[in-house]
Amino acid sequence: METSSKSQANTAAAKAKNAASEKATVADATRVSFKEQVKLVLKFALVGVVFFYLYQKGLITADSFHRLFSSTPTLVICLVLMVLNTVLGAVRWRMLLDTQGAHLPFLRVLKLNLIGLFFNIALPGAVSGDFIKAIYVAKEFKDKRPAVFGSILFDRIVGVTAMVFVAGFSAVISLFVPWGGALPNVLLYSVGALGLGSVLFYLYLFYSHQRDPVLMMLQFFTRRSEKLGAIDRLYHGVMGYRRHPERVLKIIPFSILIHIFLILIAFFISSVVCSTPIPIVALAVMVPIGMLATTIPILPAGVGTGHAAFYALFKLVGSDQGAEVFSLIVLYQILFGLIGGLVYLKVSTEVDQK
Repeated sequence: METSSKSQANTAAAKAKNAASEKATVADATRVSFKEQVKLVLKFALVGVVFFYLYQKGLITADSFHRLFSSTPTLVICLVLMVLNTVLGAVRWRMLLDTQGAHLPFLRVLKLNLIGLFFNIALPGAVSGDFIKAIYVAKEFKDKRPAVFGSILFDRIVGVTAMVFVAGFSAVISLFVPWGGALPNVLLYSVGALGLGSVLFYLYLFYSHQRDPVLMMLQFFTRRSEKLGAIDRLYHGVMGYRRHPERVLKIIPFSILIHIFLILIAFFISSVVCSTPIPIVALAVMVPIGMLATTIPILPAGVGTGHAAFYALFKLVGSDQGAEVFSLIVLYQILFGLIGGLVYLKVSTEVDQK
């Protein structure tokens, strides 16, 4: 009996130690050193400088913000579309997690997605929002960690390929459907080729299960360096979705719809802000390309790169207000990032109390 009691006590102690270790892992992942805090302040200061520079150059104006905030219907419509985008993003990731056997309630996945939005905006280049999401989920599914991280990466891949597909499809349509303007043929053909590339990716995903040249190349290198083993495991986590083509085909429409909603947001904003409203066919080509430029991790929310991309793209259709449209899209992204920050504080408090 005494031995049994000691065994139970040791087991309880081990569980407590593991729980404390897991809690510390999350805390370490979200803790920001003094050096990172300084970098964060400097980055946001640089964001302020960029906005001030754009304002001085006349690329963003107070009049644009006033026009948007004076149009209550536009404000509400764009807010609803952003909510729908956030919900659809959570639905998509949950479906990917379910496919890997990591089942979570929808509300929890939605909270983690909002937390990811917060860290993507608040800590660019320091702590990835996707990494934080993966840490929280991997804590609950220790035996599925490669699959969990694979779901995060595949979620990004699905998002980017859908973005490129929408732009490519719109580019092809714009070649045959009169919309009151024209974009350079070299741009349309290039974007159309990228759209075709996104289709080819899924064909490779579904039909490379018998012979996978990329996997063979990875294994060639991993046999020579153990440090590359993590890349091999992550690749397996991503390509594991090839065994579930029906699930992936269900997820793709959600991603396409997310980008259509984003195009509609840009359409409603530009209809209020721009002197000459931009046709939605042109926006369907330009907005995905502009948003793709924001993935370059320089400043929070794609500030700078996004402004430059939107300004250059809108100039192609005779508008000087592309940077202003992007600034107003950023406002909505920051709003949802701040909501994610509040969710993070609540979740962190719950973790501390356990």
